[in-house]
Amino acid sequence: MREAKPSSRAEIDTGHSGPVPLRDPAMAAKALDLAGLGTVLISALKGRIVADKRTANLLGSRRRMTAQQLLRLVDRQQGPVVIRAVRQALGGTPVTIAISGRGVNGAVLHVDAGLSLARDADGERALFVTLMDRTEEREEIADLNRTVEHLWYTVELNPQLPWVADNDKGVTRVTERYLKMVGIEEEQALGFLGWMHVLHPEDLPRMQAGIGTALMNGAPHDLRCRFKMADGSYRWMRSRAFPRRDDDGNIIRWYGYTEDIHELVLTEIETRWAAEHDPLTGLPNRALFNQRLDELTQRAADGLGRLGLVMLDLDHFKDVNDILGHHAGDKLLIQFAKVLQESITVEATVARLGGDEFAILLPGIESGDAIEVLIEELFANLRTPLRLNGREFDCRASAGSAIYPIHASNASELFKHADIALYESKNAGRGRYMSFEPAMRSKMQRRVAMINIGREAVENKRLLPYYQPQVSMLTGEVVGFEALLRRRDRSGQICLPGTIAEAFNDFEVAEAIGINMLDMVIADMTDWRDRGLEWGKMSINASAAEFRNRDFINRLIAHTDGAGIPRDRLVIEVTEGVFVGRSAPIASEMITELKQAGFGISLDDFGTGYASLTHLREIPVDALKIDRSFIQDLFGETGNDSAAIVSAIVKLGQGLGKTVVAEGIETDRQAEFMRSCGCSAAQGYLFGRPAPKSAIDELLAGHRKRA
Repeated sequence: MREAKPSSRAEIDTGHSGPVPLRDPAMAAKALDLAGLGTVLISALKGRIVADKRTANLLGSRRRMTAQQLLRLVDRQQGPVVIRAVRQALGGTPVTIAISGRGVNGAVLHVDAGLSLARDADGERALFVTLMDRTEEREEIADLNRTVEHLWYTVELNPQLPWVADNDKGVTRVTERYLKMVGIEEEQALGFLGWMHVLHPEDLPRMQAGIGTALMNGAPHDLRCRFKMADGSYRWMRSRAFPRRDDDGNIIRWYGYTEDIHELVLTEIETRWAAEHDPLTGLPNRALFNQRLDELTQRAADGLGRLGLVMLDLDHFKDVNDILGHHAGDKLLIQFAKVLQESITVEATVARLGGDEFAILLPGIESGDAIEVLIEELFANLRTPLRLNGREFDCRASAGSAIYPIHASNASELFKHADIALYESKNAGRGRYMSFEPAMRSKMQRRVAMINIGREAVENKRLLPYYQPQVSMLTGEVVGFEALLRRRDRSGQICLPGTIAEAFNDFEVAEAIGINMLDMVIADMTDWRDRGLEWGKMSINASAAEFRNRDFINRLIAHTDGAGIPRDRLVIEVTEGVFVGRSAPIASEMITELKQAGFGISLDDFGTGYASLTHLREIPVDALKIDRSFIQDLFGETGNDSAAIVSAIVKLGQGLGKTVVAEGIETDRQAEFMRSCGCSAAQGYLFGRPAPKSAIDELLAGHRKRA
């Protein structure tokens, strides 16, 4: 150690300065240096300081510096602290403080400064300072504090609420936010049963099972449950937990979090409800019905129980849509669903499968009699008219049922057999209920087979028109033809339409047959016209299904006009079936429109329907066709003489100015009687059997009187 020169200003010294009044300054300086302490002797505020080499390196400069300049390196915020420490040290009480600042070169410094009273070389009071560099340590602590702060804010600002648990103590830590949210004290939230204070009672079993499984298997768990909030309401929360293991694989702690997912769960519930329910009636839809059908059938099988299924649909619902509009149809469905739910008071799933088709699942039903009692009560409630668009409207339904395992061995078969029973009840007159019987399956199979054969005949062009001549009873000339449907089977045999009778009750297939038939008839009429052959008027039959679709009118107009065939050369034959049920008004409207468009209208099978006279009054009919059953009963050949009835029909037609056509004339005697009554025209085997176009070509090319 070298001694500083006596002066009021001391220079920065890279060795240990010796003005400190120590018994062995050299030994003291060496000891301080070995301890990692730098030293500074400050004799006066403006005087030069005496510092050792370590201090000079720490301050980052070897240039001369006064004590005042040294103090300027201290962080300004610590100025008051440093001044108090200096005064304390100069007063004879040593003090140690932590100081932060920057070196001369601008580098950040953190030191522990020990301040004590000393004497300089002149024997004057001085401030002896020892400096321990804490920069690296303090920066690490500051960085650690920043990390802790970051983690704290991450926890506090995150919607997830963390918690910690031990295997032997249960939950040991929760956040303040969690406690405020659920409104309980910390001691209530800790331990193994803390969550029981906030969990919804219905969710307790699921939480117990989840925690038990996690503890036994040491696997993470993820549960959804409802927590009670401080305000008493419940919210959906997600609780997740993950195990932490030691090096030996033993679980030493569980870390988890609770997250508010209430809005998400409500959205999921709404989405699932919308996916599983009919938006119009609020009833379960077909998807949910099928799911429950499978579940309840399996439950019945496992428990040796029974499951009843009732299929229902509204009678003539399409007519409501056509006549009153779809808005009225929707109201009817809503009202029917309401009556259905109110009428079924036992455990049941009531579903809307689509359109006007509904179903009722009845788990644990005892017998078909029990189902019949329920349906009778439903039908009784439906007898009260419903109000639609300001008017009262009768709502009727048909129903069919089947019971597992009595009528079916699985869910699919149960549905199929209940549907068959429903069809049979509708076919028997609607407004009825029928329970499945094995014989129904055979009838349904025949029905389906007929529909499939009809569809296949259209697709593979196996349909063809046959024509039966209609002759004048006065001249014997052919005045027209009736186009009759025939089908060629795979072997080439010609089949009557009765072989596909059920196809005409299927809307889609009936319409396809009608379109196909019209195409062929129009094509034949066009060919006869182009060849100069006169065919008179052509009658075609229209099914009830076609009269429920207004496209039928447009199709007739497009075909005839497109081919250049005068509309009055085409006569549309309608039967009593067109006017059955609530479709009568729309059918009457369509017939009137057809007449106004220029087509002829003929009322077929006249005399067999209870409302034939009413139809004559309400629709613009051009011709009446006396049903063949009356012709066959002429002269008592079948035990009933219908001569008086036939004569009355002819006179009625004449009085109304209608053409009267007699069907089924097979004998000269029948023909002579009809001629004597004044009948206008006739058709039957006596005048010609239905024949393909090739035979009609020969007839038209030869002579027009019957042989």
